[in-house]
Amino acid sequence: MTLKYQVENLEGIDEAAQAFYKEQDGGGYVLQVEGAVPESRFNEVNQKAVDNATEAQRRRKTVERVLGKLGLEDAGGLDDRLDEILSKAKTPAKDDAAQQAIIEQFKAKAEQEKSALQQQIDAMRAESTGSQFKAALMSQGFGEKVADMIAKSNMSRVQFDDAGKMRIMQDNGNPLAGSGADGFATLGDLSKELAAAMPELLTDQGKGGGGKPPASGTGSGAKTVTRSQFDTMSQAERAAFAKSGGKVVD
Repeated sequence: MTLKYQVENLEGIDEAAQAFYKEQDGGGYVLQVEGAVPESRFNEVNQKAVDNATEAQRRRKTVERVLGKLGLEDAGGLDDRLDEILSKAKTPAKDDAAQQAIIEQFKAKAEQEKSALQQQIDAMRAESTGSQFKAALMSQGFGEKVADMIAKSNMSRVQFDDAGKMRIMQDNGNPLAGSGADGFATLGDLSKELAAAMPELLTDQGKGGGGKPPASGTGSGAKTVTRSQFDTMSQAERAAFAKSGGKVVD
């Protein structure tokens, strides 16, 4: 016998199997299976992943176009290319103050352009990573606004090594081991850790740290804080705030 995940009513379902279904507030019944995710929720998270991948591809093309104008195949050769330019600006054998001043101006301008380009690359990478982090948090059961705030307040733990590879950092400053192909933690690992630490903020039952669904109401006397105030709270304070029925407002 094949059981459907969601049905309008229990007609036609074996009496012994009916006990495994739970009636929903909005009507209908859902099969109580651990780890199952409604198709609508799966499609939502999957679409966000596709949107993030598309945005990351667009930004990569922008970086590649900038690097192409510098005659580089990738960002790894940026320092070498600029160092090559700077190395040609040697101090003349003859003591000529005017000529030396021009050379120093050239060096300063080259350094500024190098710094500006690196900042542009870092900003695009940070924005793309932030979007991926938010999507990973939402897949663990955090609501969109809460996921956005948690991602922003924990971005300091997401760093990149000299080779440009993402590393999730521990409190002691060392990279965290995880499920990545190279043995290091991923954004998914970090999202699971945060979900386990803040189950009260989860909106989907059975996600991440095994959080429970939110209460049906918070009452007329529920506390509210602004997003900026929420960002200044510690992890424990946020959990206690959510548990007491607090709300975050824009």
